[in-house]
Amino acid sequence: MNITTRKVKLVLLLIISIIGLLLTGACSNEGTKNSSSASSNVKEESDKEKTKVNIAINGGLNLLTIAKYKGWFEEEFKKENAEVNWVEFQSSAAVLEAIASNRVDFSFVGEGSLVTGITSKIPMKAISVTGVEGNQNSIIVQPGSPIKTIADLKGKTIAIAKASSAHIFLIKALEKNGLKESDVNLIQLEPTEALPAFQTGKVDAWGTWDPYVTTEVEEGRARIVESVKTMNFLSPALMIGSDKFLHEHPDLAATYLKVYQKTVDWLPDNIDEAADILAEEKKMDKKLVKMILQNNHYINSPISEDISKSVQSTADILYKLGTIREEVDIDKAYDNSFLDEALKK
Repeated sequence: MNITTRKVKLVLLLIISIIGLLLTGACSNEGTKNSSSASSNVKEESDKEKTKVNIAINGGLNLLTIAKYKGWFEEEFKKENAEVNWVEFQSSAAVLEAIASNRVDFSFVGEGSLVTGITSKIPMKAISVTGVEGNQNSIIVQPGSPIKTIADLKGKTIAIAKASSAHIFLIKALEKNGLKESDVNLIQLEPTEALPAFQTGKVDAWGTWDPYVTTEVEEGRARIVESVKTMNFLSPALMIGSDKFLHEHPDLAATYLKVYQKTVDWLPDNIDEAADILAEEKKMDKKLVKMILQNNHYINSPISEDISKSVQSTADILYKLGTIREEVDIDKAYDNSFLDEALKK
């Protein structure tokens, strides 16, 4: 073999080696690219599969605030590839609007709001009872008032948030004492408006709930005429869930109620800590918060026949008042199956 031929072969070998290296590098880059793309796709799929649970806190003092502070919902839902989104509203009306627009999956409302929501075709169900004393709904008067009984309210001016649980309580209290709503002069005032009107004597009485009741009584500015406790009335607060979420994620609905039950069970032995949490979160006096917690009975129970009768009577009252435009069979608004599953977990 001559020198020229040898040089040609060497050049060819060099070219083949370079081409091989280039091809190897290209394959390696493509593999890395494909691997990176696959990892990205897995992450995207994981994010897509994660369910968002929208929980609304409906003002006031409630156990959802404690569970949020403790991170108990986040802890449980993480196990089921779900994440929590918290929102807060100052009224049940805002909660109902948010459920209708699929911005809220779970919250709680009073019986009056449940009725108005159902008649407004809000897609929701009541899934448990969270209280039966309606946040201490009461009729209060100033300490020196001559009003001693419900019967004494005849002809008097009463501040009330119409269609609220306190309004329903007042109507039932009047009826039990042989009076009608037309026998008193009702002034429509939301709590923030009613408070100064009550304190300055512009109204004779105020139908309201906690924390206003306990605050005014403890500060010596009010006396309770009657309350749901003294009259032995049921005035239930109810946990609600959106129909869409309940249908698509029944297991997560059960998990939600399981965590709420955990909070209910935790409270009695941890009143001081609960008061610390709520006082900090709501910017209220701890002593006052503790009193309110002790005055209310927090539960997480099935919707019983007694509760159903109470809510039905509320629906009938609201229909007579013209607050709702049609009669309603409230039994269709309940579903205890999610709580049944929660208590098995």
